[in-house]
Amino acid sequence: MMEPTMDTLAHRTETDEELAAAVKAGDDLAFQELMRRHAGPISYFVRQYAKDPEDIEDIAQDSFFKAWKHIKRFKEGRAFRPWLYAIARNTALDCIKKRRASTFSELDDEENDLMFADVLEDEAPLPPELFAQAELRAELEKAMGALHPDHKAVLIMHYHDRLTFDEIAEAMDKPMNTVKSWHRRALQKLKPRLPHRK
Repeated sequence: MMEPTMDTLAHRTETDEELAAAVKAGDDLAFQELMRRHAGPISYFVRQYAKDPEDIEDIAQDSFFKAWKHIKRFKEGRAFRPWLYAIARNTALDCIKKRRASTFSELDDEENDLMFADVLEDEAPLPPELFAQAELRAELEKAMGALHPDHKAVLIMHYHDRLTFDEIAEAMDKPMNTVKSWHRRALQKLKPRLPHRK
């Protein structure tokens, strides 16, 4: 975690979007603040795609480098977090494809074959508290290990990082119905593996 300096403390009250605008104008300290805010969540997000600690660190660092390098492409009026998550996801997928090109075939077109039941709102979504309870964290991570990486990523972004389905769809570069389908499928697979919840 980056330690704040007196210079970066001045940026603490700015929104992500204000910081991105400042970075575009050449303020590198604003980008340091964006990294401070999002380094932990992005590393946690990347863990859904890569398991090796070195890969996770490399992907996270590369994601921030790409965000800094391409900050001019960030459009005014858009939310910063989905844009950053999209970069992190694409960077993770690129890394996986380079290492194991033939084993990533489960990300296929059948994910977009949506059935009506897939897009219905889940009647009992996972409570955000589940992600916050330390005693359940190990069981949750074990259960999530059986999920498809994109499905895990949707759960992490929605319940842990509090992104809306609109923001997740933007970050994943997928239609809203696909994201909701992945969310529903993940919950269906995850809930039977978790300890009994009242």
